Amino acid sequence: MITVTPKAVETIKSIVKEAKKNDPIRIFFGGYGCSGPAYMMAFDKKKEDDIEVKVDGFNLIYEKELDSDIKEAVVDSIDTPEGPGVVVRVKSANPSACSSCAGCH
Repeated sequence: MITVTPKAVETIKSIVKEAKKNDPIRIFFGGYGCSGPAYMMAFDKKKEDDIEVKVDGFNLIYEKELDSDIKEAVVDSIDTPEGPGVVVRVKSANPSACSSCAGCH
């Protein structure tokens, strides 16, 4: 089951309110980095085979094929130079595997 931290819930609710969207938020595969797979988030429509996770005030969706990869993911809040945001951390990612490349930063 995906875990959404309390701070991420606040951040996502704020983003939803500002965007004036009622669509669910899709978690999707964004590619591979030096520390493993990366997942991103965006507003989207639910499809027939999607898994839906109801969270306090919004719904997360993702393709059934991703279930084994992200079912233990943690959605957490982060602070960026552009303001608050959220990140999807998956168990299979290995941040210590990062080398000196600037691709993830």
